[in-house]
Order: sequence, then structure tokens, then C-alpha cells
Amino acid sequence: MLTDTQMPSGTGTFSARDAAWLLIIVFIGLAARLMHIDSQPFWLDEALTYQRVHLGIGSLIADSFSNRHMPSYFLMLQALSPLDTNNAGLRIPSALFGTASIAVVFTIARRVAGRAAAVVAALLMALSPLQVQYGQEARSYTLVTLLITVALWGLVRLAQNPRGAALDFRHAEFDRFGWGAYVLGTIGALDVLGDAAPWLLAANLSLYLIWRSLRTPHNSQASLGFRRNWLFSAGLILMFCVPFYGAILAFSDGQMLQKFDWIPPLSWQNLRVAAKSTYLMRMAAVVRFSVLPTVVPLLGLLVAALGGIGLYRMRRRLEGRVLLLGFAVLPLLLLAVSLVKSMVLPRYILWSAAPFFILVGIGATALPRRMLPVAIIALLLLCTINLLPIYHTETKPRWDRAAATLAAHVRPGDTVFTGDTNAPTMLAVLQPKDQVPIDQSALVTSRLDVALARWKQGSRVWAVNGRSAMGPGITLDAFKSRIAALGTPALEIPEGKEITILMFDAPGTAGSTSPRDNTDWRLTPPIATAIETLPVSRRRIAP
Repeated sequence: MLTDTQMPSGTGTFSARDAAWLLIIVFIGLAARLMHIDSQPFWLDEALTYQRVHLGIGSLIADSFSNRHMPSYFLMLQALSPLDTNNAGLRIPSALFGTASIAVVFTIARRVAGRAAAVVAALLMALSPLQVQYGQEARSYTLVTLLITVALWGLVRLAQNPRGAALDFRHAEFDRFGWGAYVLGTIGALDVLGDAAPWLLAANLSLYLIWRSLRTPHNSQASLGFRRNWLFSAGLILMFCVPFYGAILAFSDGQMLQKFDWIPPLSWQNLRVAAKSTYLMRMAAVVRFSVLPTVVPLLGLLVAALGGIGLYRMRRRLEGRVLLLGFAVLPLLLLAVSLVKSMVLPRYILWSAAPFFILVGIGATALPRRMLPVAIIALLLLCTINLLPIYHTETKPRWDRAAATLAAHVRPGDTVFTGDTNAPTMLAVLQPKDQVPIDQSALVTSRLDVALARWKQGSRVWAVNGRSAMGPGITLDAFKSRIAALGTPALEIPEGKEITILMFDAPGTAGSTSPRDNTDWRLTPPIATAIETLPVSRRRIAP
């Protein structure tokens, strides 16, 4: 086994074999993200993306700022949306950004520790269930991950050549690529999503360590030069980012943290879920704070062990400390904030997985050289087997099926009551294109008093229980207790694991029939089998 002093060091020059490996892994990662990209329905965040990109430019910008989002990502999607507005059309940019991140991770690991480290790190980035999940989601998390990973590549370059980083920008040996990647990647990430803000702390701590390495009596000029470049880069970043964050603060009325009250309270269980899904190759549920069962339970332990070895082997190298800060600052900062207001979510720490996987790749170089090819093949197989369940597991509530059922069976004068206040948005966005809009046939409301009043006036009521996003939810039994005044449901239709539709006849009616097949809808137990009699198409519904 190699010691840390014998650890191979990469260079910035790619060989033909490096390029071949990079292309193979990028293809694997792209295929993983494009496969069944439209099989899962939109959840609330994606439904809001769909609605936002169909606003006018002024309304889009105002809506983004008022919801603590930068408008840049949504403006980009709006430019692309005329080409295709279905699930896949809005998600493909995320797949491409996530795939590009794989290439940058490979490049960093190759530069720091050689080809073997690059292959392992890139494979983990390509086949991480959480990275693939967000690579199939119409949100900006993979774009932010890509931009921060580009900025990290720049910092690693600066850490490997502090003297070049300290030169005047007009000097021929000034590291333009390092500073340029850091500044542009950081500006881009900050101007896409506020989740990138902790990167400023990690990056400036890294720059401080680089500057401190130059602070020797015979290096005073280099120290001053680096500080000058550092301050200039900070000024550029602030100039291009502060106005946008000022707009968010202005729209938030000073209530930033209070608007995150839907995040579950801090607990050891939630910390384990965040760590397992982000770093240890576990698949996460989207609307519940939990990880789903895995078919390769030892993979996470293996990744954690190699990550620890990588940290140990890089402990004396400046670029190793840059990687450590890139990995550790984000979760530690959110943990500290969570002591006041819970802020720990897997997607909020998603970008910190990139430096972690690089450290895992470095840890893999501790294996004897003759074992590395076998280890890489084994890793590819294990990661692939571990990922496969993501394509047939319900990770997002089936609001598409609920919308299809309601659109096919509600009648004029019916009422649709939703226990989740965001459910009307889900039903509207996932409305089947070939059906009359639900809200044109029935009143859709999340107010129980309105539903009860209409029921007493003779309206049939469809009560829908289910989550649209993470946050407080109630069980089906609790939901039934809440609407007990409606009596006994004539029909109970489960739509996936999260959603149940209950139909209540108007008071005083002896029964009700389907408008399409005259099937008696007042069914006897087991009531769940009633779904087999409904003539509802179960095809994928695209907005």
C-alpha cells in the first residue's frame, strides 16, 4: 500500500486514456439521468417551476424574488420551454448540468491524485442516487453543483500554484484559468440559487490558507500580490451578486428564516438521512425525510471508509485542505444554523458531495495498484445495482394519477376538497390535456368549511389526502376524522403510496353512478378494490 508521501499526484495534462475513461463515465452518467426521466410526476417544487416559466418576464422575476429564488434559472428554462414543456423538456437541462459536473469532478481528481482517483470519484458522481434524482428534476440544484465544482477546480489550481496565483494579472505566468474559474463559477452559482451562499465561506477560508502559505519573510511580495488578487476577486463577486440578494431581502420583508418552517426539526435521524443520501449512496424520499431501502447496504460503509482514508492522505497538502473545506463547511454551517432554525435537507447540501467524492477517489488510491482495476469494476457494478431501484420506486406522490381520476369523474357541481393547501396547484399543473380542466367542472378548495357548506347544499365531495411536498402531513385515519361530518365515503381510491381520494355522495342521496359506465359507486368492502372498476387511463400524464 502506498503511503501518503508516495501517493500519486496528477497533472493538468490529459492523456488519451484519461479522455477515454472520462467519455465512458460521462456517457454512463448521462444515460443514468436520461433513463425514465419522465416516469416520476412533478412534485410541488417542479410544479411551481412549470407555472413560473409560463409567466411574463416581469412576473417571473417578481415571483422568483418573492419566493427567495434567483430568476436566472427560470429565465433560462423559459427560453427553452417553447421547445417542449412536458416533464422531460423541463428536466433535461438538469440532466445535462449533472453530467457536466461528472466531467469536472474527474478533472479535479485527476489533477490532484491521478487517473484511478478520477475514475472512482467520477463513477460515484455519475451513479449517486441523489445526484441522479436531482438530475431528473426541474430545479436548479445540479446547475449550482456544476458551477461550484468549476469554482472548486479553480481553487485547486490556485492551491497547487500559489506563486502563479499571486502574480499580477498582466504577467504571462498569472493563473488566469484558476482565478477565472473560481470567480465566474462562484458568481454563477450565487446568482442561480441562494443555497450557494455557504460556498463563499468555504472558498474564502481556502484562499486564506493559500495566502498564509505565502506569508514567509522571503515571500512578502507574493503574499501581497495574492492578497491583492483575492480582494479584487471578492469585489467582483460582491458587485455581481449583492444587488440580487438585496432584491430577495426586499421581497421577503425580513422574514427569511421564518419562511423555512416546513423543514422538519433537527434530530439525529434527520442528520443520518441527510448524510446517507448525500454522501453514502442512498436513495431519498422526496416528500418525507427518509431514505429508501437499499439492495447494497455495504456500499455506504465502503464509501465512508475510502473518504476517511482520502482525508487522511491529503491532510498535509494545501489542495487537500481546500477539498476538505469544500466538503465540510456547508453541512457544518447548516448544522449550526439549525440550532436556531432547522435548515438541514439533502438538497441543500447536494453540492458538497462533489469534493467528498473526490476525497473518496483519493482514498481508493491507497489500494495496491494491481487491485485497482478489479476494485473499479466492482464499484461500477455495485453502484449500478444500488441505483436501479430508483427507476421503479415511487419517490414522488402520484398527483398525476389523482388528477387523471378526478378529471375523468368529477361532474358539474361537484366539490374537490384537498387536505394539502398546495394540492390545487398540483391538480392544475398535472391536469390531463385531453380532459376538461377539473376546476371548470368542480370547485377545488383546501377549505373544509367551504366543502362542508357545498355538501349540505347538495354537492358531491371528493376529498383528497396526500402530500405535495415536505412538511406537516396527516395520516389517512386522521384525515378521515377531520372530515367525519361528511359521513361514510362511498368510494376510496388509493393513488400510489401517498395519495387517497375519498368520494362522498350528497346528503340524502341513495347512491351515485359513474357518468361513464353506470357502475354502482357505492361499493362494499374491501373498498380499495373499487379502483379496478374505474375506466381511468393509467398512462403518464404530462403537463
